[in-house]
Amino acid sequence: MEIIFVLVEPEEPENVGAAARAMHTMGYNTLRLVRPKADYRGEKAFALAHGSQHVLQTAQVHDTLTTAIADCDLACAATARHRYEKHHYTSVRDLPEAIQAKGEWLHRIALVFGSERSGLKSADIDCCDLLVTIPQHQLQPSLNLAQAVMVFSYVLSAEQTQVQIVDQRLNSEPMAPAEYASLKRLLQQLMNRVGLPERYQGYVMRGVARLGREDLYMIHKLRAAFDHALERDAIGKENP
Repeated sequence: MEIIFVLVEPEEPENVGAAARAMHTMGYNTLRLVRPKADYRGEKAFALAHGSQHVLQTAQVHDTLTTAIADCDLACAATARHRYEKHHYTSVRDLPEAIQAKGEWLHRIALVFGSERSGLKSADIDCCDLLVTIPQHQLQPSLNLAQAVMVFSYVLSAEQTQVQIVDQRLNSEPMAPAEYASLKRLLQQLMNRVGLPERYQGYVMRGVARLGREDLYMIHKLRAAFDHALERDAIGKENP
């Protein structure tokens, strides 16, 4: 299933660039523009796209929304304001379920966003199948164009994305067996030194066995700090 983002008459190049970046980070790359007023391939747009410039370079431009979504099986209009005409409004939270309920007959879905100033016009709404809104704490201020695209992108891709943070710490490798054995031995010595009852020593050692790499290094640092403090106190008592 392909998700297509359609921006109708976007005015700010920065918003178009930021929208492209939001799409790409969530795994979407198909952008269509209807009568764009913004210079979507200019310097400002490219600067905000940051690593997603290809989304702008491959974007299709259409004269009407009708032609932009002609090959789509479902068109979802993003709106933040109530319309005078009677409509059913779907929360963006419920959009994935609404899409899944329609089964395999959905091959291409369009998410349609209006301009920064006035949103989608009534004629644009009439072209779409669903009205989807982002629940807010209050009606104003509404989210801007790029923020709205980010919310939709995230909600629809929540099941296919993953944390991308790379562990840059020095201790990114597992603790070596010899180092782990040394930690247990030194920790046992420390507990004996402070007079911790044997029963509680067992609790501590069994807890250490369940710890991961990060926690083991933290225990190692704490153990070294306690040993250093005890040594300093012992020297102070010998040399008052």
